[in-house]
Amino acid sequence: MAPIPKIVRWIELVALFVGLPVAFYFNNLKLPKSIPLLVVFLIALFYLLTTKSFSKKSFGFNGYKSWRTLSLRILISLLAISLLSVIFLPGEQLFYLPLHRTELWLLIMIFYPIWSAFTQEVIYRGFFFHRYTPLFKNDKIVVTLNGVLFGLLHIIFRNWIAVAGATIIGFVWAYSYFKHRSILVVSLEHAIVGNFLFTIGLGYFFYVPDF
Repeated sequence: MAPIPKIVRWIELVALFVGLPVAFYFNNLKLPKSIPLLVVFLIALFYLLTTKSFSKKSFGFNGYKSWRTLSLRILISLLAISLLSVIFLPGEQLFYLPLHRTELWLLIMIFYPIWSAFTQEVIYRGFFFHRYTPLFKNDKIVVTLNGVLFGLLHIIFRNWIAVAGATIIGFVWAYSYFKHRSILVVSLEHAIVGNFLFTIGLGYFFYVPDF
């Protein structure tokens, strides 16, 4: 099979990671945002499962041993989220979901790790790095671009807190995946951080009613 031309991969990259978020931001796509997420996830998952050059060990821990570093990083993230919540949220919004909408909060705690965290990490880490790394000669550019594009995805929430926060943590998760090649590790961290966001109340900035 002939190698895929670089121009094709560039078109894919721009269409999927720039075009889709921008289209939703400007309301050019009149459908729930979960639909393209699911479609792209299934395409990415199928690609990774059927591509021989992709190590299926990446779906597991893949020999990951930096648990202390991961724990410290998660702790710092949770402390930062707590501080931002106190600064940007009115008092009544703190822990609003677990206190006032407990059933919804429990559903988020159960389904966010799978439906949001894992799907995004398959797309933005596993799929992105395997398919588009050959376009770049410098690994730092790939990691940086991945973090920026992850932040760009969050323009659909129409607030700078979501974009800035996702970009910063996107750099961290991009580097983690690049170094350890474990979708499960970044998904685990993503799930813990995301669930805490919605628990403390800052998830307000990461929610759209038509998701």
